[in-house]
Amino acid sequence: MAIRALLVLTVAVAAVLGAAHGASYTVGAPAGSWDLQTNYTTWASGINFRAGDQLVFKYSPAAHNVVEVSKADHDSCTASRPLATFATGDDTVPLPAGGVTRYFICGVPGHCDGGMKLAVRVEAAASAPAPVAMAPRAARPPTKTASPSPSPAPMAMAPGAALPPMATPPGAKAPAAGGGMPAVPPPSSAAAPAGVGSLMGLGLGAVVAALMTFH
Repeated sequence: MAIRALLVLTVAVAAVLGAAHGASYTVGAPAGSWDLQTNYTTWASGINFRAGDQLVFKYSPAAHNVVEVSKADHDSCTASRPLATFATGDDTVPLPAGGVTRYFICGVPGHCDGGMKLAVRVEAAASAPAPVAMAPRAARPPTKTASPSPSPAPMAMAPGAALPPMATPPGAKAPAAGGGMPAVPPPSSAAAPAGVGSLMGLGLGAVVAALMTFH
């Protein structure tokens, strides 16, 4: 990601530097130069000059020169009120400002009338492309750990509630209501005399049977 960001920054800087330095145009090239044979109206119409560009005039200093003039002096081929004069034969003229038209003629008498005149419309510099913003890398969501299932809560018993009845084994008497021991009937006083009378009757019958046997 850092390498891509550095690459984008490098491209943006190169674009800004390119816009600052601009392009260099040799006047009349490639077919000609600053001479009496080139049609400069046709030559300039095929180029979009922008702020930061520069013009290069190549010629023989013994035969020509370059004079920058106003529009009126350009149209009338007047070199007596020059804005700037160049005479080295290899002159570089910067075009730093946009939205203006620059005018050049050859100051040698008769040469401007012969066609050595140039009007250059300079446009504003092209804006540098905005650097491409890199989207931040999305953070990886935290891994969820499984939490242990909660233990079931003990069943709450209502106050005073009775426990469920226990199963009674086969043959066993069910416990009495209320959770106590099985009720045992108390010995009855009427039952005791009845049992004694039965025994006495059996004994008397046995004696009578024995006497009858002997007789």
